[in-house]
Amino acid sequence: MSTIKVTNLRNESSGTNNLVLTSGGDTQITGALGLGGATYGTSGQVLTSAGSGSTPTWADVSASNLTRGTEVSATGSSVLFSSIPSGVRRITLILDSVSLSGADNLLVQIGDSGGLETTGYVSRAQYMDNSSTGASTSTSGFLHWSSGSAFASRGTFVLVNMSGNKWVSTGITTNDSVTNLSSGVKTLSGTLTQIALDTTGTNSFDGGNVNIFYEV
Repeated sequence: MSTIKVTNLRNESSGTNNLVLTSGGDTQITGALGLGGATYGTSGQVLTSAGSGSTPTWADVSASNLTRGTEVSATGSSVLFSSIPSGVRRITLILDSVSLSGADNLLVQIGDSGGLETTGYVSRAQYMDNSSTGASTSTSGFLHWSSGSAFASRGTFVLVNMSGNKWVSTGITTNDSVTNLSSGVKTLSGTLTQIALDTTGTNSFDGGNVNIFYEV
């Protein structure tokens, strides 16, 4: 195989060096860069690799994949966010000063088109304050301490799709004097379509706001 050594290619009508290969290995191009002939894409597009051995192409820049839900008041026995689109990979549940009517703890439950699932969770929660700690587990949802009716929880739960229908959750909230941590895992029967903030008993929500962000 022969080797062609080129230091510059010149536009014969203008004398301009349109392509220069420098001794340092750099390529300098004057004018537009086309692919497969005069294929320059459209304004705002980016060059995208098609993998080894394939020709790259021009492609539109993807729009933001982060969607914010509608903030709702924390009232009643649970707070449900439904109609989550297929393909979501990460969900953040946000609590702003959420309080309960009693001493129940919080549960985050997820579900598919068949409804919320209330079994099969592996979940652990722990609280810490200046003088004590405590921990508990649950199979009914992603457990999180609320510290009783005298406190309002502020923080986030982050759920990440690990593979298939398996979801991993971590949570951290604080109130006036306590830090609450949680983690867990749950494999759904089908594709996730809904998430709810619930309680471990019969207490109802009586204050604060809840919202979600999700990424596809």
